[in-house]
Amino acid sequence: MRRKDCLDKIGRLVFLGYLLLSAAACGKTEQMPLGFLSGPAIEDNPNPAVPLAALLTFEADRRVEARVEIMAGDRHRVLEYGPRVPGKQRLPLVGFSAGRHHEIRVTFSDVDGDAPPVTAALEFTAPKLPADVDGFPVIRTKRLSNAPMEPGATLFNLIRRLPPTVAGMSTAQIERYNNAFGLLVALDAAGDVIWYYRGDALITDFERLANGNILFLTGDFRAVEIDLLGNTVAQWYAKRRPQGTLDGATPVDTLTFHHDIDELPNGDFLVEGTTRRRIAGFRTSDRDEGALRKAQWVMGDEVIIFRRDGEVLWRWDAFEHLDVHRIGYATFDGFWAQRGFPETIDWSHGNAVVPLDDGSILVSYRYQSAITKVDRKTGEIVWIAGEPSGWGPELRGKLLTLKGAGKWFWHQHWPTLDPAGAMLVFDNATFQARPFEKDVPPSRTRSRIVAYALDEEEMTIEETWSSVIPQDPPVASFAMGSTQYLDKTGNLLAGYGMLVSPKEGRDESWREILMRGRSRTRIREYTHEVPAAVAWELTARARENDRGLGWNLFGAKRIESFPLRGGDGL
Repeated sequence: MRRKDCLDKIGRLVFLGYLLLSAAACGKTEQMPLGFLSGPAIEDNPNPAVPLAALLTFEADRRVEARVEIMAGDRHRVLEYGPRVPGKQRLPLVGFSAGRHHEIRVTFSDVDGDAPPVTAALEFTAPKLPADVDGFPVIRTKRLSNAPMEPGATLFNLIRRLPPTVAGMSTAQIERYNNAFGLLVALDAAGDVIWYYRGDALITDFERLANGNILFLTGDFRAVEIDLLGNTVAQWYAKRRPQGTLDGATPVDTLTFHHDIDELPNGDFLVEGTTRRRIAGFRTSDRDEGALRKAQWVMGDEVIIFRRDGEVLWRWDAFEHLDVHRIGYATFDGFWAQRGFPETIDWSHGNAVVPLDDGSILVSYRYQSAITKVDRKTGEIVWIAGEPSGWGPELRGKLLTLKGAGKWFWHQHWPTLDPAGAMLVFDNATFQARPFEKDVPPSRTRSRIVAYALDEEEMTIEETWSSVIPQDPPVASFAMGSTQYLDKTGNLLAGYGMLVSPKEGRDESWREILMRGRSRTRIREYTHEVPAAVAWELTARARENDRGLGWNLFGAKRIESFPLRGGDGL
């Protein structure tokens, strides 16, 4: 809404408010009418990072509560705000459908009950989504069966990605394009985009905080807390990151923040960091077993817990517990060299840290194709889940034995436990082998989510369910991916990360496919039955372009409500 239009409406609304107050007070002369010194009115969100938001502004003469109904066609949302002290108020309004006109009904109530409620009618037209190829992908949603769908909104991130080579662009320009942009998006059950945040850096993991704000990790090793208007509330950074210090942010003693961060029940944060060591006699190839070995800088993962003031309370270093000479495919693909650490080998590639109810932590390592359970009190590994080859004698006793006819996961992401204790995993299924065995090409890769029953006493693991549907064409996700158990329906939500398209009839390598670009992504909600059914699907792809631009996601979460409960009266 333009400011002039907004000001014109203020005058009409003040008069309408006066009439409503007079009508409500009729016959009740013992009550003093609720009065407004200004407003109520709707203003655009002053922060352009979140365009689908607005402010409800007013100044009442007493303490009030506000109930806001937002209506657009058959869409109806309700926001409630707790007691407000007298004075100028600016309440955040979110949940507008992009490109739609909304009627807004606000009911103000006197907290002390000395005056009857007052209702005001307002309006707001939300801006359309960006239509340019660089600003937003094409998003489509559809129901694929009559299976019940988990209620709520879907919150996910989007990653804009060019291939490694683009005509007319240098490598540095491509890296800046990929890394200086991030999106978080929320969709309602009808498939409307009702909120998005555009950031200045690639966004990976994100977390809904207890206070209603959102916390996310960036590609330049920051953890950023924002409110729903996109304002930065707090910020932390890895103290020893290549980018150096950050004014106004809190340093945390680690080399990087990457892949995963979680808020613990006491308000502390669990995050994945890294350590870097010079390792003698390290391999130089994951394809040539006889290749020369030499001393190399190697990046390993550490898990840390830190307070809001940046103090590190607990630290666990993978170098101290795993075999640094056990490698996986993609170890030498330059992951850390592209992120400010030249000549540094990516050894373990941790991609998830998951706090468990018993106080232990799951840690997932992509290049190890392994997930460990770590006892937080002792620091010891309780068990290791994953294809068992290549582990030294000191760790073989920790390996879980795979029972039944199921399969191991490969290059997995986002393990979590469901309420029954089963472990859910996004199985990228890339390579399906370790160096120096023959790997499976992308054309024969089927990425999936999978559930495993765990028996810690017997030290066994057994596949009990997967998202594979026999008649469904397979898809291959090279990287990233997520899983979520949905409480009300028992369904499972899968985020498919970076989907690629192998050419039919050809066994192309991953490198050939990634050089071509045009990756895409999807989110699916599956029923937890055998075989599974697809209750709902979202797809995201790039608009037509000649640069190989694609769109991926790191993960997706279904949340009960949006706005998130908590925060400034929401």
